[in-house]
Amino acid sequence: MNHSRLFAAVVLVAACAACGEDSGNPTTVRIGVTASANEPRVGLTAEVTDRLTAALTRGQTRVVVYREGEDAGTAYSDEVLSAADDAEVRERLFRLDGQLAQIGGTTGRLDPLSVLADMASAPGPALLVLHSSGLQTTDPLDLTRLGLDLDVAAAVAAVPDDALPALTGKDVVFSGLGQVAGPQPPLPPGAQEALVELWLGICREFGAASCTHDPGPAPAGGPIARGEVPVVDLGQVENRDALVHVPSSMVFKAGGDELAPGAEDVLRQVAEKFDGRTTARVVVRTATSASAEQAADLTRRRAQRVVSALVDLGVSRSAFVEVVGAGFGSPLDVDLDAAGDLVPGAAARNRSVVVELVAPRVSG
Repeated sequence: MNHSRLFAAVVLVAACAACGEDSGNPTTVRIGVTASANEPRVGLTAEVTDRLTAALTRGQTRVVVYREGEDAGTAYSDEVLSAADDAEVRERLFRLDGQLAQIGGTTGRLDPLSVLADMASAPGPALLVLHSSGLQTTDPLDLTRLGLDLDVAAAVAAVPDDALPALTGKDVVFSGLGQVAGPQPPLPPGAQEALVELWLGICREFGAASCTHDPGPAPAGGPIARGEVPVVDLGQVENRDALVHVPSSMVFKAGGDELAPGAEDVLRQVAEKFDGRTTARVVVRTATSASAEQAADLTRRRAQRVVSALVDLGVSRSAFVEVVGAGFGSPLDVDLDAAGDLVPGAAARNRSVVVELVAPRVSG
């Protein structure tokens, strides 16, 4: 792996029961931040603050923060913190939070995997805090192409063995997953859920002592970095009288036909277009993938799930004249370029549920 992608780190050393610290040495906490122009400004969440408070209360804590875009192994800050009482603990954390809030990424990419690798390469037990949206834009996990309607287990298994050092003895906390700012559009609940499962899966695959998602909101406000970073395009809703086009990630959990959180609200808007005269054709597609058979099976199951959900919302089953799981055989947009690579925008458009209506109830 090219560790020049990694960013210098301010390492916070915090004690935690699972870090296996020697009582004669400081506890080590390493904080890595991507801090791109597509992410909120970095700040200590409540969970990370609690862990650092516990560490400082027990004794000396070594703190190091890595920033994406600097040479591997170069620390933005590396210091041993100590505090004699609660007031000093609060002061140390206040100062640290201020340092983090001034960090901005320095590259035109978002590469949390490399940041995690840089933190993990330091020997010995430690608490690793990765503060990132998790929206990787580089290989081997380029989500601008893969999207977030993906088979999470397969994506985890496809991460090369040399992408990360072993995480043995490391406790890993992911803060900020799915939290975005700037040009990156907000993620629907299903996509956020997939992102969390993806990073926790990678963490477990590489043998971490523990893997934790910290759902606390980023507290520090808008981004510091100004460099242009690719966005992860999840598609857009088109809601016209006779046609509704909805990104799959708004309707389904990643890689399957289970409805995502919030899907019922989306489908209720579709159901409201039906009256006694309305008929509909439902077509579910996906982006081009390795297996046409699997894609066709997935989209067939999804199409039937959409119909069942609309029937549950009061639509007559007889209103559906055609229900199609198209796989990637009839794309809305050609989503492969001349080299056979996915075209992000076209792939996002193809990952969709389309309901075509005849004689819909007209709004207004």
